[in-house]
Amino acid sequence: MNWRIGQLQSQHEACLAIVEDIQARSAHIADRPSAVEITLMLARLTGILRIHLALEDEILYPALRNAKDPKIATAAEHYWREMGGLADTFLDFVDRWKRADMLLTEAERFRSESAAVFKALADRIGREHDEIYPMAERLRAARAA
Repeated sequence: MNWRIGQLQSQHEACLAIVEDIQARSAHIADRPSAVEITLMLARLTGILRIHLALEDEILYPALRNAKDPKIATAAEHYWREMGGLADTFLDFVDRWKRADMLLTEAERFRSESAAVFKALADRIGREHDEIYPMAERLRAARAA
């Protein structure tokens, strides 16, 4: 599981870099090409998150949820359930903002919504780094022992 944690962390870094770029570019959505660029970045972000969530859903969370340590299993179950809500919120957000013309006509609304969604995503990433990934490493170490 160790190499997977590194892969998940790299995906987080890529997501946060795209988020930062979207936020910077959305400060001034002046024309259609700039709006199209933001929609393309949202699509890239969505692609990375879909791969990331598949790895978590298929490998990480099942291992943690089936851990013999009840603290790990309970925490993993909580995070796994919580992530479904954030994923749905994110996908709804992307669906609303996938058209450049919407970004041009509703730029302020996009900035407001994106700030909230991106903050929730960044908070989740931080919690995974601080709590979930260390649990996964403890589980891996216990299995190796």
